Amino acid sequence: MSEEYAEIARAAYEAFNRGDLDGMLDLCAPDIEWQDRGLSLDTSVMTGKGPVRAYFDTVMEPWDEVRREPEEIIDLGGDRVLVLFRTSARGKGSGVEVDARAGDLLTFREGRVARWIGYPDRAQALNAVGLEG
Repeated sequence: MSEEYAEIARAAYEAFNRGDLDGMLDLCAPDIEWQDRGLSLDTSVMTGKGPVRAYFDTVMEPWDEVRREPEEIIDLGGDRVLVLFRTSARGKGSGVEVDARAGDLLTFREGRVARWIGYPDRAQALNAVGLEG
């Protein structure tokens, strides 16, 4: 993997963790394809930064704090990396805490994230790219 891809991935998660969704999206291609196969019942592919931003505005609403800490970035060759991360969150009002591990598959084009697929757990993310869970 080019170290550039790993750095872009890390920067995207850092932006997310500081609440800078625009900063995260700045690292994505204008026609980013985003698919969440874990958080949402809607697994359709969203295309473009506007729909992705609207999605996050909706998904983040019930949470006071959400962090996604990369624990491992796996080089898949070519233009893809798999980010295995830990999510921690606290619900608004309820204070319910969530701690889970999941994975995101990022595909790059011209130095930006062109496709981002989220998986609900590490096993599914690893299996999706042909690795053992």
